[in-house]
Amino acid sequence: MGQITFGEGGNAMREKAVVGVHLVTRRWLAFVLACLPTVFVPVAADDLCGATILQDLKLDHDLTCIGDGLIVGADGTKIDLNGFSITGSGSGAGIAVTGRTDISIAGGTIRNFAVAVRVNTSTDVVIKHNEIVENPEGVDCQAGCVGNTIKDNVFRDSITRGIMLRSNSRDNDIKNNTFISNRVGILVFGGVDNTLKNNLVSGSSLAGIRLNVIATGNLIKDNTVSSNVVGIEFIVTPTGSAVGNALEGNTIATNTCGLKGPTAGNGLKNNSFEGNVADTCS
Repeated sequence: MGQITFGEGGNAMREKAVVGVHLVTRRWLAFVLACLPTVFVPVAADDLCGATILQDLKLDHDLTCIGDGLIVGADGTKIDLNGFSITGSGSGAGIAVTGRTDISIAGGTIRNFAVAVRVNTSTDVVIKHNEIVENPEGVDCQAGCVGNTIKDNVFRDSITRGIMLRSNSRDNDIKNNTFISNRVGILVFGGVDNTLKNNLVSGSSLAGIRLNVIATGNLIKDNTVSSNVVGIEFIVTPTGSAVGNALEGNTIATNTCGLKGPTAGNGLKNNSFEGNVADTCS
């Protein structure tokens, strides 16, 4: 076969041909990328910060965020942290869930946000198998936080609280968590009909578990509350203290004060006091 050659002006024709091929290639690549699901498009490590997540997400890298981390924007979403961490700058929420149902947040570390996970007006949210570390608030269950599960997590070095159950949070299941060296492990501020069961709470600088005056109908059962300044506290306010709660089968051990505050109007059954400086105090 003879060699193909360009005549006069051949260089210009060659350049036009090459440019044409490059244009076609770029346009075809852009078309292909537009058709692919977003999960296949590579992103920089911090591009998810502040993003609204509308489908299941499985992290494949750590995130370092200024402000919010992830915002859950659709029902039925599963957030799999996959062993990675989301680290904040001391502000915002690591993961925010508002007005959602059937959400899962699992399997990683959330660190150094104003609140690690904020749940507002949401149901059937499961927060499990996470390390929640060095946040002022670990999990903040706000108004309308109803019928959710927080289980098998580790809460450590929370500056204010590991878990906060605010007013109008109810029917939540807090179980099998470990709380280490928080200011307060769990505060039932205004929660109603919640269950705190089989949690290990130790090293709290204020109290392991606290109940505010408007908390009622809560079951605190089979927890081990040890080596805290106060094990379990019924907070005294100008309007009184909490009533209508049940403390059953808890081990309250080696605290400076085991059980603090007035317990009248609450049910106490089969709790064990071991090695506290004082089993009860006012």
